[in-house]
Amino acid sequence: METVQRVVLLPEEPIGQVSPYIHGQFSEHLGDCIYPGTFVGTESPLPHTRGIRQDVLEALRPLEIPVLRWPGGCFADNYHWRDGIGPREQRPTRVNTYWGMAEESNAFGTHEFLDFSRQLGAEPYFAGNVGSAAPSELRDWVEYCNFAGNSALAAERRSNGAAEPFKVQFWGIGNENWSCGGNMSPEEYAAAFARYRTYVFNYPGSEVQAIACGPNSRDFAWTRRFFDTMKNHHTSCRLKQVQGFAAHYYCGTTGSSTEYTDSQWLELLARGYAIDGIVSGHRSIMDEFDPNRRVKLIVDEWGTWHPSGPGGTSLEGFHGIYMQQNTLRDACVAALTLDVFNNHADILYMANIAQLINVLQSLLLVEDDKCIKTPTYHVFDLYKPHRHGQAIRLISQAETISHGEASEEHCRSCYTDQRTLDLQAVHGSATIKDGVLCMTVVNTHPTQPVELDVELRQANWSELEIVTLTADDIHACNTFAEPERVQLSAPRRSSDGGKHTRIQLPAASIIRVMGTLHA
Repeated sequence: METVQRVVLLPEEPIGQVSPYIHGQFSEHLGDCIYPGTFVGTESPLPHTRGIRQDVLEALRPLEIPVLRWPGGCFADNYHWRDGIGPREQRPTRVNTYWGMAEESNAFGTHEFLDFSRQLGAEPYFAGNVGSAAPSELRDWVEYCNFAGNSALAAERRSNGAAEPFKVQFWGIGNENWSCGGNMSPEEYAAAFARYRTYVFNYPGSEVQAIACGPNSRDFAWTRRFFDTMKNHHTSCRLKQVQGFAAHYYCGTTGSSTEYTDSQWLELLARGYAIDGIVSGHRSIMDEFDPNRRVKLIVDEWGTWHPSGPGGTSLEGFHGIYMQQNTLRDACVAALTLDVFNNHADILYMANIAQLINVLQSLLLVEDDKCIKTPTYHVFDLYKPHRHGQAIRLISQAETISHGEASEEHCRSCYTDQRTLDLQAVHGSATIKDGVLCMTVVNTHPTQPVELDVELRQANWSELEIVTLTADDIHACNTFAEPERVQLSAPRRSSDGGKHTRIQLPAASIIRVMGTLHA
């Protein structure tokens, strides 16, 4: 039975401009993300450009990925960049101690990653090694990449084929230093950050944005203690060293990535939507120490994380570590998250979903000579028009349909405010750019279609275009046998508009509505 749910759009209440960097991606040396997901080598019979898979490049280019983070993740704090430069046949083979003790050939290193980024048109974002390397190692990496003058490191870069500096802007000073990056306390990490940051120089024409390791999920104490230490526990305030502060948030359930009940569907969406409280909670603490918001808030790892192994994944013939299938349910989590990011356009600068290919909530799945787009890929495609738009307030008056009830009690108790798990039947966001209003909305209910009543305050819109992402089954996913089961609909034109609009939302669906805005 179809229900009527209502949202109100308020163009007169702007939030902020949507940073394109919130559509960032993340690529780590984990499982099959890099080999063979990205890099097959120059001797491969597969079509490639300098060893990078051609099918991957062609699939990703339409998304115009704004920023790509590498090499980790936990891998970053055990990665020594010199292993990945120079002739590939001379690069040392290492053990990937964090991810399955796998062999790491270092065939994909600094030059290959920057080549990949530039072929995609993405800004590179490096995660530096603080956990197991000296400050001099990070200092040298920055000089190698960014110095245009005469030095031994710049000469070495030129001898390795890059005459001009790479001008890498984004540098993470460590990763998850509360855990795999050294098991530090916030105070210990603040001291390490200040020390390492001292030697990360801005070379002429290459200014660095240094990004500090932020909290895990709802660890608000990490944020407070780090900022307090940086601001108040030294002879001078050290916050001027920090340009970005990066939180992580993963959501998941205890069951399979492809087999779940309606209740588990709602549980995961509620957990996904809880990122709203995480973003606003950490920013409010940052504001106490940095009221002018000079330090940018970043969420450089986010997404769904389902159990791996038997029952946790379901891609035929594929057994890569942390590989998980990606269904319509994951797509709805991605859409809810991107709507949250739009609604926090005034406080969020960058975000990077984990991960790009084959691992966790990936955009692509590859195997042998096959490459397919996941439902999450199509969400990023659907949401592209929001980039650079002015986010406006959207009020959902839809009923609450879940409080995350399927979560076990000990999991639900992790949320300091139970309301952060409240899930409404409809969530969304809206932006205005070049006179066009773009609204995206998720019908979170797994079985119930919705008639959406949209009220537009103090304006009208017309010439509506509607695109939908849904499927005939809430468990639907794209496989190598059925690569297009979940995909965007063809655009549908509508003459409806004005101040009130009725739009049909199928159960478990995501829609984008765009229309010309006028008085």
